Amino acid sequence: MKITRSQLRKIIKESLLLEEPSDYYRDYRAGTITYAEYQQLVKDFENRNNSRSYSNVPSTPVAPRKKSQAMIDLETEPIWKGTPKELEKRVHKYLIDIGFYRDGGMGFVNPFIKGDHPDGGYTSNIPKVLRDGIASGDIDWATYPEMEPTYRKIDRSID
Repeated sequence: MKITRSQLRKIIKESLLLEEPSDYYRDYRAGTITYAEYQQLVKDFENRNNSRSYSNVPSTPVAPRKKSQAMIDLETEPIWKGTPKELEKRVHKYLIDIGFYRDGGMGFVNPFIKGDHPDGGYTSNIPKVLRDGIASGDIDWATYPEMEPTYRKIDRSID
């Protein structure tokens, strides 16, 4: 049995078109689009498919995707004016002040002695604690990308 060119084109086109709804679902599961946007995209896809239109433009505009935290970090302007060593001490002081860790001496945290903070003691929680501090306004002296090397240092000290 031979497959004609037109049949082959139709098979390829159908296989490409069937991928779109699953992509929309993946975006919905990842949290980049809302359920209403997901439903609208699937509806637009079905309308395009039924009308045999080859346009990829949805019938209603879709809101832009939320920016990932990494993109937000890239676009953030640095705030810290001091030296990297001073920033490191300031991050350690913040983690001690909120009770995340106890003081290990000389103003640095001791990552082996957990404080009384609810998330305290686990280095994997430090990014969340620092981001929460920035969001609440407790940390207005530096951005997360500026503080990340200090977190990496603390994390490596335990390995």
